[in-house]
Amino acid sequence: MNSLAIGIAVTLCAVITLIWRHHHSSQKHGVTLIVKPFDDGIDEHSVNIKVPTVLSVVLFTTTLLIYVQLGHFNGWNKGVVDTNIDYLITAEINRNAKKVNEQPNNEIALLNLAQSYVDGGLYSESVQTFDTLLKLTGDDANIIGMKANAMYYRDNREMSLDIDLVIARALALDEYEPQSRLLLATHAYLSGEFEKAIEQWQKLLESKQPNVNRAAINNAILRAEQKIANRSVAASE
Repeated sequence: MNSLAIGIAVTLCAVITLIWRHHHSSQKHGVTLIVKPFDDGIDEHSVNIKVPTVLSVVLFTTTLLIYVQLGHFNGWNKGVVDTNIDYLITAEINRNAKKVNEQPNNEIALLNLAQSYVDGGLYSESVQTFDTLLKLTGDDANIIGMKANAMYYRDNREMSLDIDLVIARALALDEYEPQSRLLLATHAYLSGEFEKAIEQWQKLLESKQPNVNRAAINNAILRAEQKIANRSVAASE
């Protein structure tokens, strides 16, 4: 049992215990929870005991429904890459997975599930979901680019031949596919290949892609150029 479930169970038990202690204390001191006279023959004690019983049942049921709606944590607490997934991300994964189970050919649902896997650090599951999605959509440059990114982080930021082939496939469909270009730029920058990173970013600036953050790319280019300048100064000393 995971820590989230234990915490909920302990808190729930504590609250229910307080409700019953308050009830017994009230009975002990002669305080009734219902002051209306009972002229219809109903036993007052039986009515009074129903109050904490109903409160306990309502509290337990409400807590259980909220927990089920948000998603249980344990099923996703075994991720290889990220074993401490935020419970809100877990809930999002569960909701998207449920949607895909109900509508396995829903492309939007599959895309949302793949993205939520990425958010949760479950990159292998994300790659598998992108593969399923591509079987429905056929060759789609954007989806292939997103798959390449998931593969890259799944492999601990190693640029393998398989990833190179996936990127080449995306760029063959769309020369300016942003996910692939950004991945190439990021990997080059992290590898100290600042010239290659700038080349990829400039390709994106040349494109007509509306979802490209040009201000951020320009800042990245400036940082890379500064790195090149600093390296040149260090080499000349």
